[in-house]
Amino acid sequence: MSKSVGLIIHFDEDQRNYLLSEERRDHRFSDALSVYDWEIKQVQVVLLSFTGRTIDFIALATKGSRVVTGKSRVEFSDLVDLGSISIREVEGLLSPNTQLHFMKSSTGRGGRLPEKTWFETIKAIKELRPGLVDEIERLISITTVSKYRLKGEAAEVLIQEREALGAALDIFSGNNELRKDVLKSWAPKLDNVDNYDHDSMEAYLNLPQDSSVSFLSGIPERYIQEESAIQHDLFNWENEKASLHNLGVSKFEQGSRVLEVVYANKNHLEHTLGVDLIYYNRRFHSFVLVQYKLMKEKSDVEGFYYRPDEQLDKEVARINDFQEKVKINSDISSHDEFRLNHDGFLYKLVPNKGLQAATEKLIAGMYITNSYMKFLLGGDGPKGERGGRLITFKNSPRYLTNTEFSGMVNRGWIGTSSDQSNSLAQLIREFLEIGRAVIVAVEEGTANK
Repeated sequence: MSKSVGLIIHFDEDQRNYLLSEERRDHRFSDALSVYDWEIKQVQVVLLSFTGRTIDFIALATKGSRVVTGKSRVEFSDLVDLGSISIREVEGLLSPNTQLHFMKSSTGRGGRLPEKTWFETIKAIKELRPGLVDEIERLISITTVSKYRLKGEAAEVLIQEREALGAALDIFSGNNELRKDVLKSWAPKLDNVDNYDHDSMEAYLNLPQDSSVSFLSGIPERYIQEESAIQHDLFNWENEKASLHNLGVSKFEQGSRVLEVVYANKNHLEHTLGVDLIYYNRRFHSFVLVQYKLMKEKSDVEGFYYRPDEQLDKEVARINDFQEKVKINSDISSHDEFRLNHDGFLYKLVPNKGLQAATEKLIAGMYITNSYMKFLLGGDGPKGERGGRLITFKNSPRYLTNTEFSGMVNRGWIGTSSDQSNSLAQLIREFLEIGRAVIVAVEEGTANK
């Protein structure tokens, strides 16, 4: 007997305006449905209809706890507008004599589509909406890949890119809601994941050599834009396009404020040496630069550690040279120029727990200021059992947490306080040349654009 898997849910017309109001459309809504054969917290792809004659959206649906007799709360998220595809159009592309049926939201009546019919329906929708294929496949990937931790060299770079983007979103929004929405919607292409291990729940992220993949390429398309508005004041990306393996631009809005994020990399992910985040806040005329490093796990008891290497020494020296050339002025002439720390250079040590799709939380790591890092690397810094340099959560306690870091940058308590855009452009160029991926996030009000 054919297995039933897919759902087309029909909402009554009087629910449409409420569920799809402007403030809800790109986010989420919930409803109570009768879904007996669906595990709590399980994520599925569903199709939504608001007329009974069209398929209007494809979305993710997550079952919650029971709310009334026979019904459970179901949260719908990551809605992709299909532009009201006619049911008859879809049925015309299915096997002969196949008809689509719905689950009625108001009554809970109606069941799933047979597996064969569901896959044919998704294929038909892709044919009818070719411009939405990547978005549809992203949702399908989330339901498949999110159960596994992704391993491999490319996955290790994407962990760092994910942390950098998440930090930028937290700084910009002042809370974690925007970051949750974006990170929960990320997934790699299914074709790039293989070697699934159902015992360890791990899989391998394997990218083609000619691919131009970054973490930004796996977030919803509504955040993606073609070109960067950050051109001449910080960095002229147009002049660098020819030398870059990958250049991506995303834009996020909150009220009258805009955050534009540019990703640049001269290398394939598996040949990328690390990730840098540069966050520039026009209101405070400051920037913060964070370099990301992965920590290894020694044991369940002793936890994660980072062993400084020659590459880190070179990067610390490069930052020191930059600070020598660009004297940071601690004198202030306005309230917004006041800082608790004028340095602006930090490192985040990130425990390597594997990359996971559709997870909204950042990894609890260690934000270390440049001055504290120099102490940790020096003669009085912590050492391992054999006398080598070693950094752990226990032996290096003066680090900032994710919340402390994003809150301080959001309010302008840490960061540079002088106009260093020309020198900053040179620093971006140097990091790209040595094989690091660079994420530049610029926050400003729309009035400044």
